[in-house]
Amino acid sequence: MQNNRQNNSCQNGKINSFTQVNQMQKQPNKFRFGGEDVRVVNSMIDIIYPPVPFPSNKIYKALGEVKIREMVDHHHQLLLNTKVGKLFPANEEALKMAIDKSADFFVEALGGDDVFTSAHGEPHLRMRHFKIPIDESDREIWLAMYKKTLKEISFPEEHLEEFWNWIEPLSIRMINRRTNMDEIKRHHWHEIKSGFVSA
Repeated sequence: MQNNRQNNSCQNGKINSFTQVNQMQKQPNKFRFGGEDVRVVNSMIDIIYPPVPFPSNKIYKALGEVKIREMVDHHHQLLLNTKVGKLFPANEEALKMAIDKSADFFVEALGGDDVFTSAHGEPHLRMRHFKIPIDESDREIWLAMYKKTLKEISFPEEHLEEFWNWIEPLSIRMINRRTNMDEIKRHHWHEIKSGFVSA
């Protein structure tokens, strides 16, 4: 039982199965299918999701619903000028609906009324985005455009850390297509705050 626990990548925080897959590929003389014996390939985990600390309602109280909606719209306008823009509907009305839906989520998540769940149900971000392939680089662009948004809209400095500590791990849950077996790159607040906080 103890040996099992040590090998479980969820328990030790390492994705051991990727190493095992690479070793298999380096051993061409071994039968991969249809050999003399039964062969078991170990389970594989592509993402270990970090915890997501949803913010208090302090941000909602500081910004209010209108400003939050303006922030979400600003972010989407920036995204439209990147390669991620191709993931959004080309139809103007459909695009507006998508942005409004995202704004509903942010309003509710930051402490406003249940404008998202009452209309759309539980968020389940990865499942909701599954029809739209989102990979690691798309997530990097999404976060970079949020950094730009927060600067351009003069987001209240005293709430930046709490907001970033929410959207940074939250963004990992939108990835639904992997292009490599590397761990997902993290962008912790202490690493990026110098670009926001005045001395």
